[in-house]
Amino acid sequence: MEAFVHAYFALAIGYNLASLVRADWRGKRLAPTDPVPAITLMVVLYLSYAARPLLDPIAWHILILIFIALIVRFGVWAHLAGYDKQGYSSTLARMAAAAINAFGVLVFLFVLWR
Repeated sequence: MEAFVHAYFALAIGYNLASLVRADWRGKRLAPTDPVPAITLMVVLYLSYAARPLLDPIAWHILILIFIALIVRFGVWAHLAGYDKQGYSSTLARMAAAAINAFGVLVFLFVLWR
C-alpha cells in the first residue's frame, strides 16, 4: 500500500510541477489551480502521513480523514465541477487532475481500512 501512497504524492506533485513549468514556458498553467500552494500543501500532507509512527493512532486517522476531505473538495470536485473548463490547457489536463486526485482518495480510504 505504501507504494500507492508514494505514487499518489509523486503524481500530484509532478502534475503541479509540470503546470508550473508550462506556465513559465507558455504562459498558461495546466489547470487553474496555483501550483506553488498546491505543491506546498502536498508536501505538508506527505509529512503528516509520514509522521504516523510519531502520532497517536486516533489523531493520525483523523488527519487522514481530513486529508481525504481536502482531496475530494479541492482535488476531485474542483476539477470536475468547480473550475471553468477554459482555465485548463486541455480536456486531458482537466481529466488527469481529477483522476490523480480520485486515485488519492481511493488509496487513502484503503490506508484507513488496513
